[in-house]
Amino acid sequence: MGRLFATFAEAWEFFLAREEPLESFFADLPEGESYVLAWLLGFDAALVPRIQVVQRAFGQLPWITPQPAHFLHTSIAAVSVSRAKPNNAEIRAVVERAQEVWSGVPTFEVEYARVNCFHDAVVVEAAGAGPRILALRLVEAGYEINPTVFLPHVTIGAFNAPADPSPLREALVPLRDSVIGKQQIVDAQLCVVPASRTTILSPWEVVGRVRFRP
Repeated sequence: MGRLFATFAEAWEFFLAREEPLESFFADLPEGESYVLAWLLGFDAALVPRIQVVQRAFGQLPWITPQPAHFLHTSIAAVSVSRAKPNNAEIRAVVERAQEVWSGVPTFEVEYARVNCFHDAVVVEAAGAGPRILALRLVEAGYEINPTVFLPHVTIGAFNAPADPSPLREALVPLRDSVIGKQQIVDAQLCVVPASRTTILSPWEVVGRVRFRP
């Protein structure tokens, strides 16, 4: 994976000037059974058609796998990665800790706008202070999150092979300022996500939830 970006503007500028091939998202995933336990923010189904408009712009590029509607989300933190599903005791401990550190956090609004490109995926930026507040509180709880490169986003297309960025630039530059819409976030979901090369886009299992203050 290439260098991490501190801002979305930095990521976009790098993409515009990029000469080396884009990287495969799937190449770094294990071939055997694997699961990620992660805190995610769900995505409003009413906004999916606007995501699909952007996806159609790069739909002719076979090396991009569009994210299915059920897999659209904003990731806050990965808790663990293992070859077996986490047990109930581990899940309970994770939920209880999050309830402590997120106590008093109010519901918040996120705006999804501006198409961008990371090393291995097409994304839509998620604007609003809420996701960063959640991440910073997890940092205080001991989670290994680097806040200087925490850029909340929704991945809409993952690269399944290295590829020349030029045709993707042609597709995305006209859509850079796309506005997808706004969403009120009322909770965070603890999810068990199948994470092997062949299962990564399967539906995840919600195993815990922390609701925010109305």
